[in-house]
Amino acid sequence: MDLLEQEGFVYKESGLGTKVLSNLTLLGQHNYMPVSQVPTLSKRILEGSIYSYLHKKLHIKFGGVFRRIKADLPDKYDRQYLGANESTPILEIVQIVWTNSGVNLEYSRSRNLYSNRSYIMVETSN
Repeated sequence: MDLLEQEGFVYKESGLGTKVLSNLTLLGQHNYMPVSQVPTLSKRILEGSIYSYLHKKLHIKFGGVFRRIKADLPDKYDRQYLGANESTPILEIVQIVWTNSGVNLEYSRSRNLYSNRSYIMVETSN
């Protein structure tokens, strides 16, 4: 179940990501966005692409992103919602996105089983 709450000056959206074909829960996540930057955010927008809405409707351009990716042991929510046992490795991603004017736009934290997500990093030089 997805929730959208206005907590003071911040929207909080929490949810479980599922794989449609097999109905498996793939990740648990919490996203926070300042109301001042996204004053018209609704559940309807979240059902589509929030990033498309930010770029196309609000004309917000991302300036950068910070991501911390780490392995962790499961907590009680990982065991309950992701089906992890006490020793199943969990991949946690904490992300902060800011606009090209330097305003923090999003803080998110997602956790998933080690087998359901991976990252590839490519570095190029000019």
